[in-house]
Amino acid sequence: MSATTELTKVIVITETHFEAEMLNHFRELGIKGFTCMNCWGQGHHQVYDEPFIGHSQTRIEIITTEPIADAIVDYCRQPRYEAHAVTAYLESVRVRDANKFIA
Repeated sequence: MSATTELTKVIVITETHFEAEMLNHFRELGIKGFTCMNCWGQGHHQVYDEPFIGHSQTRIEIITTEPIADAIVDYCRQPRYEAHAVTAYLESVRVRDANKFIA
C-alpha cells in the first residue's frame, strides 16, 4: 500500500454572493485548489431562493494544511458573516500525493 499523508479538508457553505470574495481570500491564505458546488438547505438561517441563478448557496471544499484550514474557519466566523448563512467545518483526510493539495 502506498504511503499517505494526513491533511485537513475544509468545507465552507456560504451564500452564493460571497463565493468569489471568499475564494480570493482563501487564495491569499495559501490554498492550492478548491471545488465548488451549488447547494441549498436549511439550518440556523432561513432558506431563500435566488431567482436568477437557481441556487442560494455554494459548498466550497478545500484540502490543505491544518494551519490554513484553521485560518479559513476563523475568517468565516468574523462578525460580518454572523447574520448570514455561512458555516465552516473541518474533516481529517488522507491523501497519497500531498503536493497536489499544498503549495
